[in-house]
Amino acid sequence: MLSQATRLLFRSAFSQLYLRSLSTSKSTKKIYTDFNEIVEDIPHGAKLLVGGFGLCGIPENLIKGLLKNGQKDLIIVSNNCGVDDFGLGLLLKTKQIKRMISSYVGENAEFERQYLNGELEVELTPQGTLAEKIRAGGAGIPAFFTPTGFGTLIQQGGAPIKYDKNTKRPIIESPMKETRLYNGRPYVLEDAIVGDFALVKAWKADRLGNLIFQKAARNFNSTMCKAARCTIVEVEEIVEVGDLKPDEIHVPNIFVHRIIVGDKHEKRIERLTVRKRNPTATTSSAEPPKKKKDDTARERIIRRAALEFTNGMYANLGIGIPMLASNYIPDGLTVHLQSENGILGL
Repeated sequence: MLSQATRLLFRSAFSQLYLRSLSTSKSTKKIYTDFNEIVEDIPHGAKLLVGGFGLCGIPENLIKGLLKNGQKDLIIVSNNCGVDDFGLGLLLKTKQIKRMISSYVGENAEFERQYLNGELEVELTPQGTLAEKIRAGGAGIPAFFTPTGFGTLIQQGGAPIKYDKNTKRPIIESPMKETRLYNGRPYVLEDAIVGDFALVKAWKADRLGNLIFQKAARNFNSTMCKAARCTIVEVEEIVEVGDLKPDEIHVPNIFVHRIIVGDKHEKRIERLTVRKRNPTATTSSAEPPKKKKDDTARERIIRRAALEFTNGMYANLGIGIPMLASNYIPDGLTVHLQSENGILGL
């Protein structure tokens, strides 16, 4: 049994610890009003998980905070790198990013230029694998096996990560990865990803930090909240505790360390496409464009891929040829399409 003096000593120590946990120091402050302040303690060389898919659901104001604070040599984990003049593309222009871990170069010409000229390190990772690496990191799973990438440079190693500025030859390449057979099928060992900080965009938060995302803007954001040592969330609105229905909360507040309301959110369209009309031409007189040799080969590949569709199938179609294959689904065949950002039933 503990003596009376020992019990009083423990009670005093616990009281001091409890009061310290309720202090208003920066370590426990949750709601911020200044975008520069909320990211100012992110150090040079930090690994950042940045949410978003294309330009949908990106923490644009937090990115601008990094732009003003000037952190350098950042390792960014994100699906892609925005566009030249928006999102993470702004950090590329100022050379604040050392390495990108992503699945898609996308519409960012500066991203491609820096990579091919040896100014930027890039780890290209299959999109589903990238999502699972982040999810595993948040779940405390250090590594996992996946069949994706077996037999390619992803598994065999040798994928260029960085090129020499002068010779344009790879000077950093991806390593070979461990493989294993399960039920006769080969799998590749992938390491989980854990970030120093996560920069996330959500729709609403209550004052405790419980989060709700808006439709497809959820994408990588909810997973990244759980895979970083410090999660910083930009929201469109902060409501009172109890205003969010418990069953509708996507991420509980235990995973959220800082929140801030964005003063401006720009809803950009990454590539605007409209139908072009020629007022002088009629349907009968308009001639279809002539096909190039490459177009013929491309169409043959697309048509062959479309033969894999079966009735009632669910198909996840990536950008490019996979998406075009949906144009050749035979009449009478029902195929449920899912886009890369997770929208099922397009």
